[in-house]
Parts: sequence; C-alpha cells; structure tokens
Amino acid sequence: MLQIHFETEQQALRIKQIILQQNNSVKLISNIHYEHSDTISLAMEEQELTAMLHMMRRAFVTYIQKDVLSQWLQQIVQEKFFFTDQEESIQIVELAVSIMQEDKEKCRTFWDHIDQKMYHGLLSIFERKVSFSFPSFLFFRLRGMLDYLITYVETAIDEYKMEQDYQSFVHTLRSYMLSVPPKIEKLHLLHHHYFQFYNDCFKKIEREELTGFIDRRLFSDYPMYIDSNVLAPLISIAPKHLYIYSDEEDIPLVLTITRIFEERVSILSREMFDNNQIHL
Repeated sequence: MLQIHFETEQQALRIKQIILQQNNSVKLISNIHYEHSDTISLAMEEQELTAMLHMMRRAFVTYIQKDVLSQWLQQIVQEKFFFTDQEESIQIVELAVSIMQEDKEKCRTFWDHIDQKMYHGLLSIFERKVSFSFPSFLFFRLRGMLDYLITYVETAIDEYKMEQDYQSFVHTLRSYMLSVPPKIEKLHLLHHHYFQFYNDCFKKIEREELTGFIDRRLFSDYPMYIDSNVLAPLISIAPKHLYIYSDEEDIPLVLTITRIFEERVSILSREMFDNNQIHL
C-alpha cells in the first residue's frame, strides 16, 4: 500500500476531488483510499501501475494549474518584489496569469515541462512502491520552476504600475475638469483619423481658438504629459455635455476621455454627427 501524505486535510480532499472528476474507471477509483485527515493510500497490482501513475500525474498537474500556480506567483510577488498589500498582490497575480495565458507557446512548454517532471518523479516512486510527502515531492521535483515565473511577474508588475499611473492621471484630470466652470455648455467632438471640435451650434472651433481656451496651469501645475491637441483644450473647456462622434469607441484616447468625463459624455456614431448638421 503506497501512501501519499499531504500538507493539510483540505489538500488531500482537493486531490481526491480532482481524481474523481477526471476519471470514470471504477476499478482504479476503488484502489484509492482516504485513510487519515491528510493521507491518501493507493492499492494497485503490477498491471495497474501505469494506469494509476497517469491518473495521479493528471490530478497533480491539474492541482498545480488550478491551485498551486497562483500560490507560487503570490510567493514571488511578496518575497522577491516585496509587495505586502494583499489587494495589490492579488491584482498582480491575476495579471501574471493573464499574461501567461496569452503567451500560448511558452505556456504550453511550461506545462509540458511540469507534466514530464510529474511523470518521471511518480514513475520512480511507483516502481519502488514507496510512500512520500506531496509537499516535499513538489519542492524537489519542481524547484527551479519559480524562476521561470519571475519574468511573468515582472511584466505583470510593470503593467500594474502603468495602470496605477494611468488611473492617477485620469483622476487628476477629472478633478481639475470638475473644479472649473464650463466654458461651453455643449461640445461636439468629431473623430475620424483625428479629432475636430465643434461648439453647441456645430460650428467648427479652429486651432487658434482652441489654443486660447487652454489653461496653462495644466502644464505647470501637473507633472505629467497632457496632449495639447485634444485633452488640454477639452479639460480646459470642461463642457457640461460632451458628445463624441466616432466609429471607433475602443481607441485609447476616446476611452480616456470617457473615463474623465463619465456622466457628462455621450458616444455617438459619425453618422449622427452628419445628421445633426443636415438638420441645422
């Protein structure tokens, strides 16, 4: 009888749950016994060794994918990069997992490598029919895999910091926009390759007039890059109602403007702009 000792009762139950989900062989399942709070025992004949090995390998790899990976990433975030805030750590881990999933080829290689290490490690154990500790097995068989994950964590941290800077940028501009009185009640912004400003009567606001609207404090008081062609005049004008006419709602600048103006902004199609002009 080969015994596998787990770190906790919950871990043993989780592995058992995965095994039951992945297999419908009554014969193999009947050879698995939940002995104690943290122990699973395997009873197998020689001819069942290969089938049992593959069953446990699949279960362990699935457990690593669904449960252990996030723990490894969390460990790297906290111990190597010293992020102690729990919410920050969770967001960075989620970003790292997303980056891994997008990097399909490298991700597949990573999991193939894990799979091979699981197979060869279990083969040696099953052939000798020796009991073992699952945490120790993971530590010795998969040491070095954390180094592979560091690159993903570094990329995730960079993206997280950029997102934080972006949110701060949006918050600052929104606060400024809300603090000044509107210079134009309704402003129409037409986007087609570039942005054109129109007043509430759909008369085009030329560049010279737009420049005159810009509050120079935006450049002197705020230590950040602010686009002088669109954002600076738009924030300075601070219209009570902003209408953006665009067939590309997901371009970065339109998304940024939408986040700054929130309840003040409406996104419409370019066709709507043409219709409004016709009816003037």
